[in-house]
Amino acid sequence: MLEKSEALITYIKFLQQVKEVHASNEFVKLSPIEERLLNLLATTWAVDQKITVLKALQINTEVSQSTSHRLLKGLRMKKFITLVLDENDNRIKYVEPAEKANDYLKALGTCLHQARDRQAA
Repeated sequence: MLEKSEALITYIKFLQQVKEVHASNEFVKLSPIEERLLNLLATTWAVDQKITVLKALQINTEVSQSTSHRLLKGLRMKKFITLVLDENDNRIKYVEPAEKANDYLKALGTCLHQARDRQAA
């Protein structure tokens, strides 16, 4: 049996909120591995760093580069990311968040705030 600490209850509430986001029609269904890649990319974007496609292929060490390529392609087709050419070198492309990624990540952040705020109340 899990020890029901305040932190555990907050985390469970967070998971319930995330489940609702995943079930909503607002966002296209992401596979767990696509979501993991999007989260890894978000940690780079959050510190205002650009990430090249080549580095994005290497960011998730749990999967092969060919799998990462397929996942990036899927995120692009689902309109979560865009690829932008480097201003000086057309051989370099950067992976950037599309509006849908920003909305999705904000929705997950809202889940975290709601879970924390409901626990504090």
